Amino acid sequence: MSSETMHRRHVLSAVAAVVVVVLAVAGYLIGSRIESLQYREKRAELPENFSLTPTIEVNGQIWAQRPNITPILLIGYDKTDGSTRTGYRSGGQSDFLLLLVIDHEANTVRQLQIDRDTMAAVSVLGVTGHPAGTRTMQICLSHAFGKTIEQNDASTLEAVTNLLEGVPVEYTISMNITSIGRMNRLLGGVTVTIQDDFSAVDPAMVPGRTLKLTDEQAETFVRSRMQIADGTNEARMTRQKTYMLAAMDLMMDRLREDSGYANTLLNGITEFTNTNMTRGRMLNEIKSASGYEIRPVEYIEGEHVERGGFMQFDANEESIIRWVLDAFYHPLKS
Repeated sequence: MSSETMHRRHVLSAVAAVVVVVLAVAGYLIGSRIESLQYREKRAELPENFSLTPTIEVNGQIWAQRPNITPILLIGYDKTDGSTRTGYRSGGQSDFLLLLVIDHEANTVRQLQIDRDTMAAVSVLGVTGHPAGTRTMQICLSHAFGKTIEQNDASTLEAVTNLLEGVPVEYTISMNITSIGRMNRLLGGVTVTIQDDFSAVDPAMVPGRTLKLTDEQAETFVRSRMQIADGTNEARMTRQKTYMLAAMDLMMDRLREDSGYANTLLNGITEFTNTNMTRGRMLNEIKSASGYEIRPVEYIEGEHVERGGFMQFDANEESIIRWVLDAFYHPLKS
């Protein structure tokens, strides 16, 4: 092959390579242009009432999620201080569950107390920590699953979310009920009127008497069950509600009197609570809620049934839906 022929082939190869590159670049630019036009066309076709606000449909009615609410699940779990975690099922039971919904538009705080015996779907972990499916059980048992307190709280949060039809709750604050005395001390003593006879445990705690509880009395009032009244969890829940309402009223009064008390409160509870909220977020929510209307505690309707020697609460689904819609959503005009 002559040198002239080889030179001609090299030139043709170079030209072909340039053509391929030019075509590739042109193809990319044309494709990008088409994609850009298609993207703009799709945006232009969005309906006028398009919104990023989550919506749901119930019985033909469209409901939009309230735009400025902060749901916080308060968890009071019962686990003996100092007890060793031996696996993924030793997080204690969540005897007290209170869902707060802080509405910054309506300036209100809604409170939903959830019966510890409520039957709910709970994600179960095996003894080695691997997921073992979902079981229907008392919602208080959900807190047992997990190796850490964060996992325990997340398990209970998931169970509450399942119970409340997937309601968007993000934040949790949990406390071991054994620390109720420390909470009582931080508040300077919570005052309640005794309804049940505690005299077998404390002679001063008799029916009809109004007491500013000592730290020991506060724990007795909130935790005692078997030897008090009818010995049921339902009766204990009533006492827990009585204490928590009185504690919240006292807390709000002190916050209104002294705005600096929010920092004192936050510093104090940090020592015996666990939360997935940042300090700044907690501080802002506490300060805001101190000026809001605190609504009375609400409950889900249902029925207590004894099965296999254990008390269970079957929640009414319609009652759940009504509460969730009222607290988390508002109806859109059709």
